[in-house]
Amino acid sequence: MFDDLRQFIQQITDWGECRAINGADCDLEIGAITVLKGMEPDPPLLLFDNIRGYPPGYRVASNLFTSAKHTALGLGLPLERRGIGLVRAWRDKIKGGIKLVPPITVKHAPVTENVHTGAAVDLLEFPAPKWHELDGGRYIGTGSMTITRDPDEGWVNLACQRVQVHDKNTATIFMTPGHHADIMRKKYWAKGQGCPVAVSIGQDPMLWAVSTWPIPWGVSEYDYAGGLRDAPVEVIRGISTDLPVPAHAEIVLEGELVPPEIESRVEGPFGEWPGYYSTGLKPEAAFKIKSIMHRNDPIIQGNPPHRLPSLWSLGIHIQRAAVVWDELDRQIPGVKGVWIVEEAGSSSILAISLKQEYPGHAKQAAMIAAGVAIASINMRFIIVVDDDVDPANLSEVIWAMGTRTDLDTAIDITPGCRSSTTDPTLPPEKRRRGELTHSMGIIIACRPYHWIKDFPPAIQVSPELARKTREKWSELFPASGADR
Repeated sequence: MFDDLRQFIQQITDWGECRAINGADCDLEIGAITVLKGMEPDPPLLLFDNIRGYPPGYRVASNLFTSAKHTALGLGLPLERRGIGLVRAWRDKIKGGIKLVPPITVKHAPVTENVHTGAAVDLLEFPAPKWHELDGGRYIGTGSMTITRDPDEGWVNLACQRVQVHDKNTATIFMTPGHHADIMRKKYWAKGQGCPVAVSIGQDPMLWAVSTWPIPWGVSEYDYAGGLRDAPVEVIRGISTDLPVPAHAEIVLEGELVPPEIESRVEGPFGEWPGYYSTGLKPEAAFKIKSIMHRNDPIIQGNPPHRLPSLWSLGIHIQRAAVVWDELDRQIPGVKGVWIVEEAGSSSILAISLKQEYPGHAKQAAMIAAGVAIASINMRFIIVVDDDVDPANLSEVIWAMGTRTDLDTAIDITPGCRSSTTDPTLPPEKRRRGELTHSMGIIIACRPYHWIKDFPPAIQVSPELARKTREKWSELFPASGADR
């Protein structure tokens, strides 16, 4: 595992899979290059330097986890795994639960190489990109973590939330209503206090990944990440907030979210993860920054949302698929694989591969998956396929839908399922009254169980013939990690 972002970048550089780019403009050019390169097969990690208008060494890294190999590296999984193999590897990693390992406080930290307080605070020192053409401003926080402490219970929460730059010492943090950080800040405001906040920008990939996952209330992401790493995360006490901040972070902003009635700024619009500008413009509480710490030659971690989750996430679809698979295995037999279709975003389409063993088995699998909290929010389709179909292969899933779905009996639509403010299909009237729900479709793309033996056989190479052929012609079929 890695202590910081730089070690991760160095490993990928050693593999020859990092592309250095000099002279790009942080106004749209970095964002456009990120998207265009990210859509190529197995794209390289991008490291922007000599950014127009900024000193050499003030860098931006993007496309950090856009290949299966880089995702595996960031999550500490076998590097040869692909597709369902990655989900299986993650299930193995978390089997039996995660033993929480609290962080340790250290006296010396790279993030304290440069410390600015008071009048020396200047957010504009950093080349925060305007990522998308319709964005309302520059966002320094896309691969960042917001750090807050519950004022009543004392535990520390980490969350990945976008951070927009407004002026040299003011930013905004977009928090989804009802999420842990939002609950915490409202507790401070109810007491008439500002909410102490630290924002870490650029950190150990595993730590950042955990900040994007729905960890239960009362469990610190520091502790959870420590368990996944088998080693405690090193932290120091913030100089303005006393919050624990990553000792190896690239940049740390500290200050407070003032009550919105005291000062707010208009936040957004911002291109969000479904691929749309769904949240629009809205007032957000001002984040008044009191201090900035940063390493020499700091790196802004850029994970700007886009249609493809590999551009902005680190295995969020793998983690969610693994949780659904575990729940299915707990309740029913025959599950051969679970996958969240990357091409549809991180949570829109779930595919389940199943060996049918009794009538209604496929529908039961879909209904169980629909009730798994971690995956059901924003889920629009659940597709169940037979065990001869790889759920991580979109071509095979579509083939099954096109050849095995009985349109009269195999499609169900369930209204009133949980959505979010990022849902582009929410009508304006539902959005205004806070009715964050949409319909979910269940598609059974399986051979009908009651006459499955009479269903025409599919053209395929049997597993045994495939094994013999690969062994005999090994020079044609190098070892693949797709399902290891």
